[in-house]
Amino acid sequence: MKNIKDTKKGDLFLLAIGLLAVVAMIGVYLNNGPAQGRESDQRIAVITRDGNKVAELDLNEIEEPRYFTLDDGIHVKIVAENGSIRFQEADCPDKICIKTGTLTEPGQQAICMPSKTIVRILDE
Repeated sequence: MKNIKDTKKGDLFLLAIGLLAVVAMIGVYLNNGPAQGRESDQRIAVITRDGNKVAELDLNEIEEPRYFTLDDGIHVKIVAENGSIRFQEADCPDKICIKTGTLTEPGQQAICMPSKTIVRILDE
């Protein structure tokens, strides 16, 4: 078995190059995500209240803002625009759903627990 004193400069150079390549590949993966399943930029938003689907829409096809007002129970207003969706108003006490902000990417979701309303962009 070699000890560290027997390591040559060329061995250390190859090790450093290998580590840089691994770090670069990890960076590319984290920045772009996995290659498969990324051929579509489709953004399907689903609004549910108390487990029931209220609306499902393709955010890329929206030309004018669309508003969804749910008044049964706690009042919430949701606005969908081209490529995004968000809670605009809510009568809940903490307003976490509004503070979540605008959803634009598949897998994102905003939830208003008191009104049992969930807005999510589907992740294929």
